[in-house]
Amino acid sequence: MSLRFKLPRCLVALCCSALTLLALLVSSPRAGAVLARAITIDGPSAAILDVDGAAMAPDGSGGILYRKLVKGQAHLFVARFSRGAWQPPLEVDQGQPFPASFPTIAAGNDGRLMVVWAEPWAVIRQSTHYELMSAELDPGAERFGPAIQIDPKDIGDGTAAYPSLAMAPNGQAYVVYRVVTDSLVGSTIVPLRPGDELVSVRVAHYNGQGLSWSSLGTINTHPQLTMRHPSAVNAPVIGVDLAGNAVVVWQEPDSAGVARIRTMRIFGNRLGNPMEVSAASANGSPIAAEADAPALALGAFGEARIAYRLAGGAGSPYGGARILLNRLPAEVDPAGAKLKGTVVIGGASTPGAPSVAIDPTGAFRLAYTGDGATHSVSGDNFHPLGSPISLGSAAGAQAITTINSAGGGVTAWATTSGALPVVGAREDFPGGGSQSAWLSAPISGPLGSLVLGGSGGGDALIAFAQGPPDEQQVMAIVVKAPPGQFLAAAPDGWVRASDATIAWEATPEAFGGTRYSVLVDGRVWARSLQVLTTRLDPRGLGDGVHRIQVLATDNLGQQSMTAAVELKVDANPPEVRVRRLRGRAISVHVLDRASGAVAKDTWVSFGDGKRSTHRLNARHTYSLPGLYTLSVHSRDRVGNVLNARTRVQIG
Repeated sequence: MSLRFKLPRCLVALCCSALTLLALLVSSPRAGAVLARAITIDGPSAAILDVDGAAMAPDGSGGILYRKLVKGQAHLFVARFSRGAWQPPLEVDQGQPFPASFPTIAAGNDGRLMVVWAEPWAVIRQSTHYELMSAELDPGAERFGPAIQIDPKDIGDGTAAYPSLAMAPNGQAYVVYRVVTDSLVGSTIVPLRPGDELVSVRVAHYNGQGLSWSSLGTINTHPQLTMRHPSAVNAPVIGVDLAGNAVVVWQEPDSAGVARIRTMRIFGNRLGNPMEVSAASANGSPIAAEADAPALALGAFGEARIAYRLAGGAGSPYGGARILLNRLPAEVDPAGAKLKGTVVIGGASTPGAPSVAIDPTGAFRLAYTGDGATHSVSGDNFHPLGSPISLGSAAGAQAITTINSAGGGVTAWATTSGALPVVGAREDFPGGGSQSAWLSAPISGPLGSLVLGGSGGGDALIAFAQGPPDEQQVMAIVVKAPPGQFLAAAPDGWVRASDATIAWEATPEAFGGTRYSVLVDGRVWARSLQVLTTRLDPRGLGDGVHRIQVLATDNLGQQSMTAAVELKVDANPPEVRVRRLRGRAISVHVLDRASGAVAKDTWVSFGDGKRSTHRLNARHTYSLPGLYTLSVHSRDRVGNVLNARTRVQIG
């Protein structure tokens, strides 16, 4: 008999009010992201097994991946997120006769998704052999394409794959996975440590233009050395940058059998040189402790942050277990082929696997659990790391994080509220404030895996499974970053009020209907614009230099404002001044306080048959007394025209 729990109304209200408050607090143009409410993607159902992945492309499209029983076998389903909305789940491996395992997902722009998994294909000498498969959902497509084989060879008994998949915005993809080769080659090599096996760490590349993968081979530095038995905590990871190049990170023992962390750049089908991520010594003492749980965050231009966990004990110069971080500069950096060195982030008696995120400037955010709490630390390329801060109590070994390019970020982890399992989520704002919320499925119960896929700009999809065994639900949360920084432009030099046109960039915005308002000297002059240029209403737009800003507001009310630009407006034509001088003489002065009057387009008729042309200052003496009508014509530099008449009495 299963127990069925519904989330108490008080907790639901607490979640909703916290999230509502979170949205209301977003009033600054540099505010952080907003967490949407958790929604149910599928379920409740006894057929749902677990959530296995989430992915988001730079344009904000993406999806979540989960397993579900179909006729008693595990098959794969994806709910695509596109244009700010969820689409109905699609079966990925429809038509495949065998169950799927080790699924992973990646996203490209325009709603493109790819899923990789392992499935059995043959029984050889009473042993089931597996193959690594992939299927792609093209932009605009309503179903996944056919399943294709990634590795022309089988991947052994299927217990080691743990693939990691990454996709560039244009559809190029890479996958790293492992194959235990003991049984394949009939090896008699004595393992370095009990339980070790011969393992091949392999990479394949998908060019995004066809239905085939290119095998890049084995990347182990010493493939003849036995490795730790593959598990989720020592699985390799891979990331791809905007140019379609990749960075891969994996665990591999050295000649003494100590597990280290290594990395390598990949350029299309060309492998780079392997590099040591984990240090062999610290403070003059050798490190003989095991390194595992590699985590990777890759920036737009190939800058990488690589985190890992180092075990405690006699082999560690730190005593207890530690989380460490290394940095690989961008590809375009002259030092981009060399790691910068490890930095200790923090520690705990039993720290969980780290999660790391990076923004386009190289700033990073890292989270991990340990000693019953979730910890977070941030930093960049120029400032020293601070001490980790505690975000709240943790009920599991998993924490996931994303970073907002404007500052701050979102971290999520498993915890409890009122003895009920929930997902804790905390948003840290750029200015130092924060807001927390508790998220849960409508029917409470044990939490499954917690996954996150980020866009690289602060937007992300978070997903988890929750519920009793017979009422599992797939839940999804959208993290929406505010519009990114953008620029406005005004015409150079002076313009007429009727020609005052302002233009601006489209703000970096992954999804959501952004609208723009134009502010003149701090007052809203035009609002709710969906275009990137507007001609200002000239009414009330007087002479002078005006301060122009453009405010972007997304569909959640989050805002970002441009820096001020100058708009020089000449709203009025030139003016004329007439002065009586001694006797029968007068002076005429034509001026424009803004752009300036044009002398060559200026003439004065004194009313007695005499004229002055091409001069802004003129003097004239009348020969006879009388009442005269002066006519003045002029033009300023932006085209405003003066045609004026005035009378002068000459005594």
